[in-house]
Amino acid sequence: MASESQNDPRSVPGEGDQAPGAYQLAPGPWLEVLRSVVASVEASDVRELEVRAYGLRIALRRTDHPILATGLPIAPRVSEEISQLHPIRTPLTGIWYDAASPSAPPFVRAGDVVEPGTVIGLVETMKVFNEVTSDATGIVREVLSRRGDLVTAQSAVLLVELMDVLGGAPVAGL
Repeated sequence: MASESQNDPRSVPGEGDQAPGAYQLAPGPWLEVLRSVVASVEASDVRELEVRAYGLRIALRRTDHPILATGLPIAPRVSEEISQLHPIRTPLTGIWYDAASPSAPPFVRAGDVVEPGTVIGLVETMKVFNEVTSDATGIVREVLSRRGDLVTAQSAVLLVELMDVLGGAPVAGL
């Protein structure tokens, strides 16, 4: 008696290493339809589209950041040429969160003053949330990462204008 996957026109023959009941879609007319949908989304101003049909889910999402093969956006790396501002870097690779919860305000915003030890965000790595703290005293001039971005170890998440610790004034000519 033939197995269910052998009778399924969507399954790829010879794919015996799959879980029971699972199948892999064989190339066919659906692939051209998918390519057409992707091209239509790319040519439009649609930011997000999800289609579910016949047990298949396809989600397209346009971002302003480059995407890893994992489908997660990568936080932009800061140019080392920005010598007037000090980058605050994340020590770990993971998902960036700028607040303790979705409804909470961000830990820091542009214009806020930070000092060493100030919590500026969280990086989720392997289901563990790790605090990211400032290593300098200064005024936050730019927040480089957005909630949900994938940040890599040593990528800059904030740019801070350093301050003279004694006088409180920005340090000139760094």
